[in-house]
This record gives sequence, C-alpha cells and structure tokens, in this order.
Amino acid sequence: MNLPQRARGDSPVHILPCARFLSLCCLASMRRASSMRDSPNLRRRSGSFTQLAASDPLLDKPLPVRLARRRLRPSLSTLAWLAVLATTVLYYHRQLDVARRQSAGLRSTSRPDQNDDVRPGRTAGARDVELANILNETVPDLATTSCEVCVLNPSNPLCEYGLDNIRMSRAYEGSGARLRRVLKRALKGEEIGVGVIGASVTAGHSVPPGYQRWQERFFDDFKKMFPNAKLHVGAMGATDSKFFSYCFGSLLPDDLDIYLVELDINDEPDLETLRDADALMRGLLQLPQEPAVIRVSVFQVIFEELARGVIANLVTSQYFDVPIIGIRNFLLPHVQHHREDAEILFGLDQWGNRDYRHISEVSHIAMADMLSLFMRKEVCEARRRDIMPKVTFKKQGPWPSGEDLGKIPPLQVFSSWRNPAPLDPVKPKCQTMYSKPPLTPFSHTADFERIEWHGKSAWASSTPGGQIRFSFHGKQVGVFVWATNGKSNPEEKSDDPEVRKREAPGQAKCWVEDVDGSKEDGLTVTSHWTFKTAPSSEFVNVAEKLPFGEHVLACEVLPTTTSGGHKFRLQGLTSL
Repeated sequence: MNLPQRARGDSPVHILPCARFLSLCCLASMRRASSMRDSPNLRRRSGSFTQLAASDPLLDKPLPVRLARRRLRPSLSTLAWLAVLATTVLYYHRQLDVARRQSAGLRSTSRPDQNDDVRPGRTAGARDVELANILNETVPDLATTSCEVCVLNPSNPLCEYGLDNIRMSRAYEGSGARLRRVLKRALKGEEIGVGVIGASVTAGHSVPPGYQRWQERFFDDFKKMFPNAKLHVGAMGATDSKFFSYCFGSLLPDDLDIYLVELDINDEPDLETLRDADALMRGLLQLPQEPAVIRVSVFQVIFEELARGVIANLVTSQYFDVPIIGIRNFLLPHVQHHREDAEILFGLDQWGNRDYRHISEVSHIAMADMLSLFMRKEVCEARRRDIMPKVTFKKQGPWPSGEDLGKIPPLQVFSSWRNPAPLDPVKPKCQTMYSKPPLTPFSHTADFERIEWHGKSAWASSTPGGQIRFSFHGKQVGVFVWATNGKSNPEEKSDDPEVRKREAPGQAKCWVEDVDGSKEDGLTVTSHWTFKTAPSSEFVNVAEKLPFGEHVLACEVLPTTTSGGHKFRLQGLTSL
C-alpha cells in the first residue's frame, strides 16, 4: 500500500474492507436472531426458555405479544457488533486524520522554502495529492523516513553532484542537536544571525569579479527558507585557528546563532594547531546563546602536506560534536585521478597563474551547494521530529540519554581524564587592523605607517630604531606579526641588498613599558620563520602575570637580522 493511497481523503482503501466485513457480520447476527425468534425449538434452547420448555407444553405455541416486543429491539450480539463497527470506524478515521497531518508535514519538510499553510481555494486533500506527486519519484516507505533532499526530489538542481559525492561531503555530521535548536527558532520566524569565520578562501582570493563566494551563494539559499536571517562575514587572509581563537570577537558579533568556520588551508598539521582549534571551538560554543558551529572544509594541493588542516579539524569536531561539511573528501581524490580537472577547480592568482592554494568560483559553488543540501536536510529533520511520534528505546547499558547533547566537554581534547584539569572560560580582548575600531597605536615614529598588500594590512616599518606603542587592559599581552620564510616573493629574496633590507622580514624588541621599564627587559619578536611553507599571521606571547589593569606595550625595530631585511609588520594585539 503506497503513500498516495493513504493520503487521499475520499474513500481510504484500508477502511472500506473493514466496514463491509463488519456490516456483513451484523447482518448475519440479525438474521440469526430473527430465526431464533421464529423457531419454537430454537427458542426453547435459548436463554430462560430452556427450563420452561421442559415443564410447560403451552410454550410450543407462539407467544404473539412477547415476540412482537422482542422484534422491536436487537439482540445483545447485534448491539456488540454495532459497537465494534462504530469503534473501528472512529479509530480508522482518527488514523486517517493523523496520516493527513503527517503527509502535510512531510510535504513541507521536502520543500522547506515553501509556506505549508493551505492557500485560498486549495483544500487539504489537494495538498495531500501534491505531496504524492512530489514523492512519486521515490519509494513511498523510504520517503517517509528520509530527509535527504536528493532522495525526496532527485530533480532538484542541487543534486547534480550525485548522492555519493553528497554523502562524502559530510565528513562528520554529529548529533545536530545545537543546529536543530537554532532551526526550530528560525522556523518560528525568529531572526537568525549567521557568522562566517574564514581566511583567504572566504575572502574570495582567486574568485573573479562578479562571481559569488561560497558563503554568499549559501546564504541566498538559506534566506529562501528564513527571510529574517542576517549574514556577518569576518574573513581575513592568511589567518588560522590560533588567530581566531583570540580574535573572532573583534571581527564578528558574539551574539550570533550559527558560526561557519573555514580555516583548513592555513592550519598546520601539528599538535599546536590541535590546541588552537580546541580553544576556538570552546570559545564559540561557550557563548551564552549556545550557538551552532559548522566547520567548512576546502582543500589545496600546493603545500607538501595534503593533510593540512584536516587533523585538528576532524579531531576537534568529533570531540565537540561539530559538523564538518566540505568538498575536500570527494574532490581531493578526484584531482589525483584526473589531474587536468585541477585547472578548473582552482583559480588564478593576481599574475594570471594557476593558484593551487585557492579554489575557483566553480569550487565555491560546489562548497555552497554542499552546505545548502546539509542545511535543508537538517531543517527537514527538525520538522520531522516534531511531526512524527517520538521514538523511545529500552536501554540495557550506561548509554547517553541525550540530555548532555550540545554541552561542552570540560577537558581539553589533548588533556588527561585520569588527572583532570578543567579550564576556566577565557575571553580575550583583541584589536586587529580589521576590528571596529581598528588597531590604533598610542604613539609611533614617522617611519611606522599603515600599509596594505593583497587584501592584508599592518602597521609596518623597515627602519631600525622605529618605535610604536599600544595601550591595553589585562594581565597578559601578545602580538600578531606577519611572518614569512624570507623567500615568499621576489623582493624578499632579491639580489639587491637595499631591496632585501626594505622587504625581507625583520625583528623587533617588544616590552611592557610601565612594568619592564626598558626594551632590554623585553622579548625579541622575529617575523622571519624559516620553516614556514607560506606566509601568514603568527601569534607571539610577549608578557604574562602582569598586575591586572591598564598597560602600554612598546615595540622597536632592531638592527639585527637573519634574512638580510628589517621589515616588521604588526597586525594585531591581544590581551587577557
């Protein structure tokens, strides 16, 4: 029996046979009762007449008056059958009503961007027929339990990638508990804030003008379902999990409902990145509104490590129950088997060369579509759980009941369970060139100036002795500096000593002026990191265990160098 038959409201096929069967039973019972009344022998053998028949010969004669009264009322068996018939009909009508409501819900979950109210001139029965048409391409029993968009409606344009690739895009789905809570509020019409944390891919490097970045295309689809949603983008090139673990609050509001995090390309495959990713996830998830977090996974083929970003991403996402949605799992193997397709999936740099670090507009579209398909499935799941009867399971072991879903593990992912050391919530204060207001020095010499290059900016100087000062509040302070290996561009490795002196990475001495007193007591901060495969912003902790309060951080460019240059670029300051 298929869903369209169940959904029709005129004459349900599963009710009619039962009603006919019970009607025949009632008719047979009434005929039996009538034959008993008309037959003297049967009357003698039934009820209270049995004993009287043995002693009174007059009972062989008809009793017209008594029989006339009995003909006016049905027998007890007839009444019983009528009661069964009425109860059965009422029960099946109730089940049909439930089925209609569920079918309406399933229709809306399969098309979450459509209003499921009955429009004028459109009956509930017509809505059920429409549901049957939508699900006609699939097995009905499967469609009632699946929220997969491309199972419910394979003709959806988002399904061009194929079911297997769509499945592979979900590196980790998790319980979805936090996301469903947010989506339920969105379904009620509440305003939902979506924040995007990202590096150069999210900033749109290698995306030609006029083409959408992944977050823009995704949000267009999201707004079809939730018109009241708002998008906030905090993208900064060459940043990683360490930077955003300190500074996400300086680039994005901290009261949003969903945070999308794209940082794989710049996250090194090491233990330090694991610590940084733990801090970032913990910082986002501990916000008082309990937002949902989704990791967005892209890929590159320019660095020596194909596992770049994946290790920390996967480990911490599983630990914190944070979904990972991306194109990496199905496109990275593909460009190994079909290397020519990398020319399509990666964009061009500013010089017109193939940029194997930044995905092209084609891959941005795919990334957005994978996220849209996942989000639509979760919207369907949130609605389906409200519509369908709640399923309970009999537990026979110490299995989680679900009450802890969405809670933050009190221990760091790399800490010890036997010797626990719970962490105190940390709320760093961060000032960057992209903050509102941006990082502004307390004072500086004329050679320190704000510069911009390839979508990045910093306070920079190439003059030894140049000084810059910032005020901060707290008991600990650190700086973000632009670090390179000294060979990241032609100017840094130029044969001309003057060019190298001006462009190659340099060093500076940084100190807390009101505590240390002089630069001799400070810390040497270098921007020349020889082991780095690509330039990026790096964090250096300058001082800690300071008296809590207002302080001044000073930095001075040093005449010493390990690269032949003195260029020192300071991009941010953070304090605790």
